[in-house]
Amino acid sequence: MLGIDIGHQAIKLVVLARRRYGWCLQAYAVQPLPVAARGASLLASAAVRDGLAAALRQLPGRVRDAAVALNCDEAITRTIRLDAGLTDQGIENELAIEADQHLPFPLSDSSMDFCRVPASAGGKSPGQDVFLVACRQDTVAQRVQLLTELGLRPAVVDLDAMALGRMAGWRVTTAPQVLMDLGASGFRLHAFADRRLVYSRAHQMTDLPGSDFSAGSVPQQNPDHTARLVQEVRRAIQLFLISTTCKEPEISLVGGLASLPGLAETISGSCGQPASLLQPPSHIKLHAQVDAPRWRQSLPQLALACALAMRERG
Repeated sequence: MLGIDIGHQAIKLVVLARRRYGWCLQAYAVQPLPVAARGASLLASAAVRDGLAAALRQLPGRVRDAAVALNCDEAITRTIRLDAGLTDQGIENELAIEADQHLPFPLSDSSMDFCRVPASAGGKSPGQDVFLVACRQDTVAQRVQLLTELGLRPAVVDLDAMALGRMAGWRVTTAPQVLMDLGASGFRLHAFADRRLVYSRAHQMTDLPGSDFSAGSVPQQNPDHTARLVQEVRRAIQLFLISTTCKEPEISLVGGLASLPGLAETISGSCGQPASLLQPPSHIKLHAQVDAPRWRQSLPQLALACALAMRERG
């Protein structure tokens, strides 16, 4: 599977193949974009189409099936309690009936998907929780059109938070797990507890520390900009804590700015919570042609693309 992460300043690709022993990383690529775009114009711009075509040419082989992601702010997510024992079709029927209560747009204009949520530790209440994701149809259609125009088969359209949660291994601890996705124009905070997405919020920023966004590059540190980033991350963590019942989260950093020297330690000290770079899953083996040190250095930047490549169809 080809995982595609389309950011405001770069396109990241990761190719993973399923083997008997687990996953094999076959190739990856990063293609900087010449201009930054925002919102819907990002996917519609010629710069993104040309950039994705250029990134595909960097891959050593031909890949057909591709997975892309929606941002959480492009989708509606809800955890809904339904009767236990419903089939998938039964759940779909129930969600269609309840859609008007949860969607700010007509059901006829929506694309929906769901998954069953594992029971919480110690949970004994009757019924089952279902995680619903819904968005406008044109949000998905834009991505499908972009991929098909370049000869790719859109196998999966995932949610960025859920994909990153799988990348982190769905660690089940007594503490909530917070994933900070630090990008070029801001960051997103995704929080999980008992393998459930409990919170997700985007925070826009300008004048963040720069990076040339080439694979394996280390962002250049600007002390003033880094201090501001840490301050905003601390505020985001505080907002998360007062908005939920979660306490003492463990923080993992991903995204292009996550590898700023000393950033994890500074965030940990500022927030009073443990923070670290997201580590590569141990069950991903590398193809002989992949440079292992460069891959490990690139992982924070490539985390979402890698997570999407791990998303098997169906």
